[in-house]
Amino acid sequence: MILTKKQNVSAIMVGTNANLSLIGSFQIIEDAITELMGLLKTDGITAKEKYKAMWVYSKTRIRFFKNIKWNNEVSIKSFISHISIAKINVDVVVKDNKEDIVLYSRTELCALDIDTQRIRKVATVGIEQSMLEDCETQGIEFAKFETVDLPYIEKVRVKSSNIDFLHHTNNIEYLRFILDTYSVSEIERKPIKEFEIIYANQSFENDILDIRKINVNNKDLMTIEKDGKVVVKSEIVFN
Repeated sequence: MILTKKQNVSAIMVGTNANLSLIGSFQIIEDAITELMGLLKTDGITAKEKYKAMWVYSKTRIRFFKNIKWNNEVSIKSFISHISIAKINVDVVVKDNKEDIVLYSRTELCALDIDTQRIRKVATVGIEQSMLEDCETQGIEFAKFETVDLPYIEKVRVKSSNIDFLHHTNNIEYLRFILDTYSVSEIERKPIKEFEIIYANQSFENDILDIRKINVNNKDLMTIEKDGKVVVKSEIVFN
C-alpha cells in the first residue's frame, strides 16, 4: 500500500526564512508514516492495544533537494521500502506542485514488546511481505559515523511538553535540543543538505541530558547522552 496525499506547508512548519524547516520536514515525515501505518492497521495505537507492542524509530535520514515556502502545496508519498525479520524501512518523498522533489527520507522502525521491552518480529505486529512496495527511490542510505568523546556543549532537562503518548521523549523534541545549539544566523546561512538521527536509547521526563558536538569536514556530529550513555546521535551535512 502507498499513502498519497496533498497539503500546504503550514506556518508551524517553517523557520525564520519562511522555508520548510527541519522540524517541519520531520512533522510531515512522521505524519505520513503514522497515516500509512494506520492504513495498514498497525499504527502505534493499534500496536499497543492489539499486539501489546510499540513502534519505535531507530533512525531517519533525510536529503533535501530544494526549498519550499510557507503555504505552498506539496504532494506526499509514503511506502514500506524494506522488511526484515525485526525491522522495516518506510520512505517518504515530498514534491512541489511542479513535481520536483523537495525532500526524500528513509526511516527504520522496529517494534518493542511493552512488557519486556525486547524487539519483536515485525510479523507479530501485523507486518506482511505483501506490504512491501517496489517504488523508485533516490538511493538514500543510512550512514556509518563515529561519535566518540565529542566536546561538551550544554545540558538540557526533559520536561513534560517533550513527552509523547508512550511517556518517553518525543522524537522531534531531540531535533529541538539539537537545533538549539545553533544561533538563528548559523541556521539561516548554513542550509542543511542531509540529516541523519539515530535513536539508540530512550529518555524520560526529568532526565538530564548532555549534548556534545564537533564539526568535521563540513559535517556536524552530535550526541545526546544520559549518564554517559548515548540516547541519540546525529550527522548534519551542510551545503
